[in-house]
Amino acid sequence: MQLASKVIRLDLNYSSEQSHYYRKTTTYLAPFKEESAEHFARRILAYLSLFEHSPAIARQDGRGKSPDLYIEDQYSQLRLWCAVDVLDEKLMQRASHQAEQVLLLVDELDYRKSKGSYRRHFPNLICTLLTHESLLSFCEMLQGHMQLDVWRDGDQLLITDGQHSLELTFAPTLLH
Repeated sequence: MQLASKVIRLDLNYSSEQSHYYRKTTTYLAPFKEESAEHFARRILAYLSLFEHSPAIARQDGRGKSPDLYIEDQYSQLRLWCAVDVLDEKLMQRASHQAEQVLLLVDELDYRKSKGSYRRHFPNLICTLLTHESLLSFCEMLQGHMQLDVWRDGDQLLITDGQHSLELTFAPTLLH
């Protein structure tokens, strides 16, 4: 499924009682040229899961040798490389060497097809699998102007747009 909008306005109310982080913000997100709605939805979900860490969203076309989202330290060293696609072995090695931590936020169907054999080779990898049903549910929330309320409770994210709601569990990241 392709997206009809060139730019998405995201009005976000984010709350985390555990870390006492509360923020209301507006962000503009642009899908890559010919990016599917499912891929764009995974990028937004990754952004929401890392929101407290202030991730930067990659500006490339999504097919290069760079992460979909990343977090840098004050010296411009990559602390986190986040990808929303299954990476080939060579790109996974690159990510693992360049960043302290690699996070894959992928559709469980894609991960199963790739056989998901990264774990034993890359100790700094955290993999979060999204069910295809959850991904499709979030795709229903995609609009040109999205208004989302996000509540974090530990590893749980509750996302609602007023009509739909979605509860997701994300693997904890080592960044604190």
